[in-house]
Amino acid sequence: AWTTLEWLRSTYRVEGGALRLEEGVLARKLRVIPFDRIQQVDLVRKPLHRLLGVATLRVDTAGGGGAAEVDLEVVRLREAQALRSRLLRARAGAAAGGEEAAAAAEAAPPERALLRLSVGEVMLAGITGTRAAAVLVVLGPLSQLADWFPSLSDWLLRRFNPESVAPTTPAAVLAVAVLAVAVWLGLAAASSVVTDFGFTLATSAGDLVVRRGLLERREAVMPTARLQVVRVDESLLRRALGLASIRIQSAGRSGGSDETASRLTIPILPRSAVNRVLGELLPGAAPLPALRTPPPAARRRAMRRGVVMSAPLVLAVAAVLWALSRPAAPAALLLVPLAVLGGLAAYRSLGHARRDGFLYARQGAAIRVTAVVPVAKAQSGSVRSSVFQRRAGLATLHVDVAGGGPTPKVLDEAEATAEELLQVVLGRSPG
Repeated sequence: AWTTLEWLRSTYRVEGGALRLEEGVLARKLRVIPFDRIQQVDLVRKPLHRLLGVATLRVDTAGGGGAAEVDLEVVRLREAQALRSRLLRARAGAAAGGEEAAAAAEAAPPERALLRLSVGEVMLAGITGTRAAAVLVVLGPLSQLADWFPSLSDWLLRRFNPESVAPTTPAAVLAVAVLAVAVWLGLAAASSVVTDFGFTLATSAGDLVVRRGLLERREAVMPTARLQVVRVDESLLRRALGLASIRIQSAGRSGGSDETASRLTIPILPRSAVNRVLGELLPGAAPLPALRTPPPAARRRAMRRGVVMSAPLVLAVAAVLWALSRPAAPAALLLVPLAVLGGLAAYRSLGHARRDGFLYARQGAAIRVTAVVPVAKAQSGSVRSSVFQRRAGLATLHVDVAGGGPTPKVLDEAEATAEELLQVVLGRSPG
């Protein structure tokens, strides 16, 4: 009854160049969201929403923190769609200054699809992405069910003889292993389908429109003018398959469990399509240029860093081998050359470029990330160098942008080059 009363006492209206929301039963609260402050308007439909023909409308602003600034729940679907269209047109008019701009936005060309993913592509995204690792994290604790529920374990042992079904031949062991891998990858693919089923990326009147979801259908609308950084992610497996993914960082809210950055991620696409999509997101940024590699001092530092970071693993393996067989303990040193190769791979992934008002920076070995930053969107920049970097004459450029997400940076570049790039970011040197 109280929830119903709260819902009845929640009202909204659009007037005076703003969205006005009043809510509260005993204490009334009024929130006013000017049109020009609106960053993103999302439509969320959970399974029960879809059954009842309603939706949740979320309006985000840059100052909304980790939660939506306005969260209108249980709104009739047509009403929610009409309000979203009205807010987007009003925002466009407020940004351009006047009724003529709003009329132009209303008469803009229809929505144009940039990318649609099939069910197979969505499943491949789950199998080749981080979801596969996440499934292992979930399945690991499930293996301890016997310890958590001893009565369940006893019940199973009374009805089944484990020795009678235990694999006794290499072929049986292989079959069990194949089945386990199939279940693992199947769960990863299913998780991706639930989240990204029907993924569609489109543009409409200067906005990006992203639709996805099997059970809970999400529809996010974000202005392309708010884009801060576009990141192209390529893991080792996806590089071998000619695939990549793209993460879009906007100037909207940056916290909470429902982050804007995670909802505006293209889970998978062919590597050959990256430049086409990048050109749509950031006109003038495509194609990705050839990157300039850091100086040789960065290569030496990367290899040394790989050895240092592998030291705890080497010691742990040596301790295990020592406990099993003391003569085998020195075999742990074989991990050191692998660490050196890993550092060399990390160095080869480093690089940067600048062109036509854009800064490109790449890093990462297992997952190579190329960040594309419009220089005009940079809020500030800094050049930092550790004690070890100063000894090698190296420094790292950090570029601060609005919104959440990792800070784009040019890692282990020569100090003079980093200083020059800082002047470009600050707009004091031609890019």
